[in-house]
Amino acid sequence: MKRRKAIRNLAIASAGMALMPACSAIDSGPVYSNFTLEPDLGKLLTLVTEAILPKRGLDIQTPETTTEFVLLMINDCMEPEERQEYLIGLRVFRQFVRDKYEQPFSALNPEQHLLLFNEIEESELLPECLPFFLNTTKQLTIRHFASSEFFMKEYLDFEFVPGRYLGCVEVS
Repeated sequence: MKRRKAIRNLAIASAGMALMPACSAIDSGPVYSNFTLEPDLGKLLTLVTEAILPKRGLDIQTPETTTEFVLLMINDCMEPEERQEYLIGLRVFRQFVRDKYEQPFSALNPEQHLLLFNEIEESELLPECLPFFLNTTKQLTIRHFASSEFFMKEYLDFEFVPGRYLGCVEVS
């Protein structure tokens, strides 16, 4: 009897040890091969992409969220220097919003988002990484939407392969 309890306890302990690394990885945020993003910056990026292109009840289904698409493109398609500039721009953006409005980006309304984006694009006194961050995020957000099935079917009238087959067509 004692041997069975010992084996059971050993199995439970080994399962617990196997699951411990997974528990600590839950709060670390998305991890990519070329950079790591803190969870609060990931949430800020999600809010920025939603402010750039709000969904407003549209049924847009894509394999990944807009934030995941943006981060994947940054990870896979940018040079290390551009990647660092983007991440620095994200941090500077967070601090810029706090300094200007004395509240986080999530507390701002859509009109303030628009004013903030326009100010960043038009101002020449801001650091270069801030417009680079905003323009890159804007381009990637639009690219994600423009490559969605919803956009292609509803706005471009695109027919996916194999398309339509018309077997009996009069030739004139």
